[in-house]
Amino acid sequence: MAFDPATEARLTLLRLAAIVVVSFGLTLISSTLEPALLSSKVIALVPDRTADAAVFGAVTFGGLLVAVFAQPLIGAWSDRARTRLGRRLPFMLAGATGAVAGLILIASADSIALLVAGLLLTQLSTNSVLASWQPVIAEGVPQAQRGLASGFKAGFDLLAAIVGRLAAAELVSLQPEWGSAALYAAITVPIAGLLLTLLITVRAMGVDRSAPKVEAPLPVASALRQAFTVDVRAHPTFGWWFANRVLFWAGVIGSSVFLLFAARDVFGMSEAEAQRVIGRVIVVLGTALGLVILPAGWLADRVGRRPMVIAAGLMAATGAALAVVNFNLILPVAILIGAGTGIYLSSSLALINDIVPKTEAARYLGVANIATASGSALARLGGGALISGLNGATGSSVIGYQALYAVVAVFFVLSVIVMALAPAARPTSSPSRARASATAAD
Repeated sequence: MAFDPATEARLTLLRLAAIVVVSFGLTLISSTLEPALLSSKVIALVPDRTADAAVFGAVTFGGLLVAVFAQPLIGAWSDRARTRLGRRLPFMLAGATGAVAGLILIASADSIALLVAGLLLTQLSTNSVLASWQPVIAEGVPQAQRGLASGFKAGFDLLAAIVGRLAAAELVSLQPEWGSAALYAAITVPIAGLLLTLLITVRAMGVDRSAPKVEAPLPVASALRQAFTVDVRAHPTFGWWFANRVLFWAGVIGSSVFLLFAARDVFGMSEAEAQRVIGRVIVVLGTALGLVILPAGWLADRVGRRPMVIAAGLMAATGAALAVVNFNLILPVAILIGAGTGIYLSSSLALINDIVPKTEAARYLGVANIATASGSALARLGGGALISGLNGATGSSVIGYQALYAVVAVFFVLSVIVMALAPAARPTSSPSRARASATAAD
């Protein structure tokens, strides 16, 4: 049965889970890459220990630039595409193929240049899958179930973060015994996860079997302008959501992406030991946070999206402030920030799916994801430079990390202020009123 966005009927829980499960495969890739695989590759390829955090930040920043430009363009193309495989499926299949090639290139890279090339290909490919798939909630899920659907997605993201980081940490740490085979084993997990979950999601979504209608391509300048244009007068809450997302996500990434370097520099662990410890800590945290995500999505459907987003920011800010006071409290810090992030993922995703117009959902969500990529890029580039700069200048192994968490706390607080000042969202039409051509069934 094809996924039909023109229905008001509530979807079963199994159907809701199936149409968003590909998010597990996509997050499995990112959680394998960071921190375990990319950190290990950078440490191996950069002999200067005082500079490797900065190089890591710069390399991952470059990868995120691809996401900034790729998502809106691919989203806009998939909104307009008419092929025998439907609008979305060709982009999803091409993206999955490219992601496999990119991961293999990363694992085999023997220079920073090849590492960057593999990361760029992987980012372009995974964002092709994401940009063409992500409109399913806005286009096909009844508004009363979007918080729950977002909760399922966030739950899959969390599970993938646990599985990916634990498996990658354990396998990458075996390099002294296995050599490069450990890295190839590490990428096998996300490759299998992406292909399996993509199959499940495609089957749940169905394929539009209507006769293809080929539209004339827009000129390049027009395509770029259309892809990145947002009507803020029609959707005034979009800009506020965007600013909130940049700030909150910069805090999330800044507080998590340099943990492997912190374990080495602050707590004196070897790389292999740090990989194993961080992977196991993530399992404990993820199990606890799994209890938060679905209830947060359920509450977002009942008490509203904005109160939940604000609560998430306050909780995360409290956790970051603890790290500034005493960096040895990193476990309770991680619990607070992680719980806040779990609440945020469900409620923020539900809010943006209320805001975006159904007929251009992929393009608008692609622009929205620029906020996620921008916040992440800001944290990676700025955080790596801050840590290496301050620790190098002071001879300390901890000051740079404490300064980073102070900045992170400020970002979380600012995200709360932005959301508190934002106008109330005006939800767009329910699936039954969406244009028939806006189907996510393909």
